[in-house]
Amino acid sequence: MAKQSYILSLPLVTEEWQEDVLSKRLEIARNMYNACLGRLMKRYRRMKQDKEYRCWVQQKASKERSQALRELIKKHELSEYSIHAFVKPMQHYFKENIDSLTAQKIATRSWRTFEKYLFHKDTKVKGNSISL
Repeated sequence: MAKQSYILSLPLVTEEWQEDVLSKRLEIARNMYNACLGRLMKRYRRMKQDKEYRCWVQQKASKERSQALRELIKKHELSEYSIHAFVKPMQHYFKENIDSLTAQKIATRSWRTFEKYLFHKDTKVKGNSISL
């Protein structure tokens, strides 16, 4: 039997100052997300310009090719942990509004979006889609 789940949506009753705080934090989170995606795309473009990468991409699929491509991905800092390191100084700057766990979740979400693109499961990277 399939497991069922339900979502209950209730209106959020807030005062104006609370809405302002939420709006500010969501905007900061959106900017952090887009900065992470931008950095990942920049690193990816740099990797694609690498002669070694272009050479391996043209090779026939093999274990050796896969290993070489994994090493190039590592060399060009295209990993979830490298994007966590990128977001850390940003979080310190916005520590009054974004805690470190939230910043890591933002980085993870941007990595997952980019990862789909990197492994050709998606045709483009979609920014501006953050909700906490």
